Amino acid sequence: MKEKLRLVQNLLEKRRIRHKEHRFVVEGPHLVEEAQELIDFVIYSEELPILKKLREKGIECLKISRQQFSKLSEVETPQGILAVVKEKTFEMKDLLASNKPLIVFCVELQDPGNLGTIIRTADAVGATGVILSKGTVDLYNAKVIRSSMGSIFHLPIIQVDDINETIQYFKQRKIKIVATEVGAGKDYFTVDLKAPALVLVGNEGAGLPKEVIELADEVVKIPMPGRAESLNAAISAAVLLYEALRQRRTV
Repeated sequence: MKEKLRLVQNLLEKRRIRHKEHRFVVEGPHLVEEAQELIDFVIYSEELPILKKLREKGIECLKISRQQFSKLSEVETPQGILAVVKEKTFEMKDLLASNKPLIVFCVELQDPGNLGTIIRTADAVGATGVILSKGTVDLYNAKVIRSSMGSIFHLPIIQVDDINETIQYFKQRKIKIVATEVGAGKDYFTVDLKAPALVLVGNEGAGLPKEVIELADEVVKIPMPGRAESLNAAISAAVLLYEALRQRRTV
């Protein structure tokens, strides 16, 4: 038991341990239920309905006190259950399983809440996957997982080292590369998003690097006639993803 509790603590606190172990932690009944096919073991302090299902699957469920659980929990109001989950790996070809792929590529995104929300939005519109560049916040950060609300388990997510190489991979497969830039000449809703598309999402402060924008087939702006200078990265991604969905539903 002590070794398992120590592992949970290390997985929560240290990215390098998550990467070494290829495991991470989810907390709360909803996320545990979403992750159940990948669960290694469960730690709980409350006898919740989900535990019956987990035990029937042969998953090890270990009980600790509420006080012990509160020391592990990363939320203000602990819900009494967490699980250590195995990482699921995907290949680039998994993102192309649909005949009209819609993919989000997060380039050096830093905010865990933004990344989780983008994953959730991509899931909501029926996107075929999400790509994370080197320098993007850790996919298995607890805040990313919570913000995704379980969508992290619903679609392929791939982490890549080389941005240029990744974009070229999709260009060669006739996937339209779409980038947003404040000073772009086209509004996002004037561009054809019915075809297979890869939507680039940049860093919250710096946006997309110039050299990445230059690789795009379409560079668009989200019009802002009000006084705000910019939009949140997750909101910008959502605007483009839902425009793609709108266009595809009218075909």
